[in-house]
Amino acid sequence: MFEINPKKIRYFDFFLFIPVAIITCLGILTISTTNNGKVFAIRQTIWVAVGIMSMILAYNINTKHIKRNAWFFYIFSVLLLILVFLNGVFSHGAKRWVSIYFFHIQPSEFVKLAVIVVLSAYFDENPKVEPYGFKDLLVPLFIVIFPIALVVKQPDLGTAIVIAVIAMSIVLAAGIKKSLLYKFILLFLVFLPFAWSNLKPYQKDRIMGFLDPYKAPTTYGYNTIQSEIAIGSGGLFGKGIHHATQTQLSFLPESHTDFIFSVFSEQWGFIGCVVLIILYMLLLYRAISIAYNSEDDFDKMVCIGIIAYFWISLVFNMGMAMGLLPVVGIPLVFFSYGGSSIVTSFFALGILLSVKFKNRA
Repeated sequence: MFEINPKKIRYFDFFLFIPVAIITCLGILTISTTNNGKVFAIRQTIWVAVGIMSMILAYNINTKHIKRNAWFFYIFSVLLLILVFLNGVFSHGAKRWVSIYFFHIQPSEFVKLAVIVVLSAYFDENPKVEPYGFKDLLVPLFIVIFPIALVVKQPDLGTAIVIAVIAMSIVLAAGIKKSLLYKFILLFLVFLPFAWSNLKPYQKDRIMGFLDPYKAPTTYGYNTIQSEIAIGSGGLFGKGIHHATQTQLSFLPESHTDFIFSVFSEQWGFIGCVVLIILYMLLLYRAISIAYNSEDDFDKMVCIGIIAYFWISLVFNMGMAMGLLPVVGIPLVFFSYGGSSIVTSFFALGILLSVKFKNRA
């Protein structure tokens, strides 16, 4: 299963890894400037080291073995989700973490990758010449809905949406009947009023804060307003680390996790944000290139799922920070503080590297 190949070093895709390395270093630097940031930065550095080891592990595993163990990985991740309810850690109004000795892990982060791998394996093992119909999608539907239901129960609606988007990207890549797609869209629209009535009060507040944060600037609109102030005050070149008042005076909530992009924007301004976004675009472009050149259906769909995973994190986190999307607890991949997110992201990166090596010219 684990094979050490000297060619792995020779064919290592630095064009994929270097943007990630720069993004990660910028993330640690930005985390260190937040409230109690030095402690978080040290922890993040340790998690990055663990993440790089997981990337090397994934790089040295042939993707056929990942496919073979897809269901084991999925079941293990779901069991961890269930363990959250049995012996989870309650924090910030939710129970999302499992305590293992001196650190906490967030199983919902692992589920993102587990869903990618198991759905890709399912469609690869059940190919169809024609687009998939409803009966063909019953198993994939169960694969996705079960962990999403557990994540929503925590509650963590943002992560549940991410998992759903990842799953949909793989289903669309596999091929689905247009009529069925239209029915799903219609069902979603019909379901929206029911979903609204079942949202928790704080979730409704977040949506109201997105629609008009200035109606409640001291309550549900506070986070969005402070984030927008931080981004806007950065100007063209930023205020620098020591003059970023929104960060230094602790006006910005969750500055090392959810609103890390706002911190970076205030410190480095529009130019800094453009550089950061370009780095992410280089990462996504390289990942798309790897998916496009992949000859194996499983590899291609795994790559598409990972691309969706990275992309949705980028869009949701930055969109939330700029007030373009409701506030949801979605970390900025490779940048925000969080051990489970970092390790999962680097393992996903290792899979991309493994696919690239497998299809090397």
